[in-house]
Amino acid sequence: MEHYKKSLMVTLIIDRIAILCWIACIPLVPLMARWYDSYSNKEPIFVQFIVFVYLAMIPAGEIIYLLNSLLSNIKDGQIFDKMNVKCLRIISYCCFVISALSAVFMVWRFLAVIVALAFAFMGLLLRVLKNVFEQGVVMREENDLTV
Repeated sequence: MEHYKKSLMVTLIIDRIAILCWIACIPLVPLMARWYDSYSNKEPIFVQFIVFVYLAMIPAGEIIYLLNSLLSNIKDGQIFDKMNVKCLRIISYCCFVISALSAVFMVWRFLAVIVALAFAFMGLLLRVLKNVFEQGVVMREENDLTV
């Protein structure tokens, strides 16, 4: 049980670091776009890069926030809870949004297909996990009624 608590705490710390990184990236996007254009051997895509990254940061920020909520609920012992099911559902939708944005970005850089497929796969895995949690909620509610 001690290992479980340590693992949960480490994950919460990583999520909080991710929040800080997300915030720090907001003003750095134009610098990243300039850097990318300077090292790319293809036509410059400064504006497209900035638009893509800022649009993708919206669902990414939502994912980080909801992961924090999910981990806090688990820390408080609320595992098979309707709120966790809702968090997982929204996180999966956010993954699909990032996947769709990456698919559009493939017009300029084909390798964005890797990001699109990775986020689509993560979204699918999260949908499966959401269904498991949803079934766990139903079973917990049935168990609470039989006591």
